[in-house]
Amino acid sequence: MKLPLFPLPICLLPEGYTQLRIFEPRYKRLVAESLKTGQGFGLCMTTEDGKTIQPIGTLVHIIDFETLADGTLGISIQGSQRFKLNHIEIESDGLKRGDITLIDNWPAVPIATDERYLSQMLQNILKEYPQHLQHYQAEQFEDIAWVCQRWLEILPVHAAEKYTCINSQDHTMARNLLRAVIK
Repeated sequence: MKLPLFPLPICLLPEGYTQLRIFEPRYKRLVAESLKTGQGFGLCMTTEDGKTIQPIGTLVHIIDFETLADGTLGISIQGSQRFKLNHIEIESDGLKRGDITLIDNWPAVPIATDERYLSQMLQNILKEYPQHLQHYQAEQFEDIAWVCQRWLEILPVHAAEKYTCINSQDHTMARNLLRAVIK
C-alpha cells in the first residue's frame, strides 16, 4: 500500500484524535487526495531534530475540516491502524509518499485496579480539552492499552522514549514508562 506521508514531531496512535493546521501546498494536496480516495494518509513521528522519519507510523483519516480565521485549512484526524514504513519516495513538490505494511494494533487489555489512576488522571486532563474528549467513549478508558496510547500522545518525554514504546508489540513498555513518570 502506498500513502502520502505527513511527518511531524508528534505521535498519534490508533483511535487517537488531533487537529492540524495545513498551509503548505504539498500538504493541501495530501488532504485533497486523502478526501478524494478515502484512503487516509500516514502520520509519521520524526526524531527530536526533525530530520529522520521513524519507521512505525499511523494510518489516519480526516474526520472534519474547516477554513480557519487566518485563512489556513484546519483538519481533524483520527488514527486507525499502525504501519511499518518500507520505503519513501519524495515527489517533485516535496510530498513524501511511503510504501507501507499495516501491522497489528496493540491488543485491548482490561484495566487493572492498580492502573485506574492512569485512566482517571487522563480523563481529568481531557476534560480541559472537550474538543478531544468528545471523540472518546467511556468504555475506552477501561482499556489500559488505549489509555497508554493516549498518554504517549500527550506526555512531555523525548521522542526516542515515545518511539521505543510505540515500536513494541503491546502496551507493557508504555505502562512501565507511565508508572515511572507519573507517581
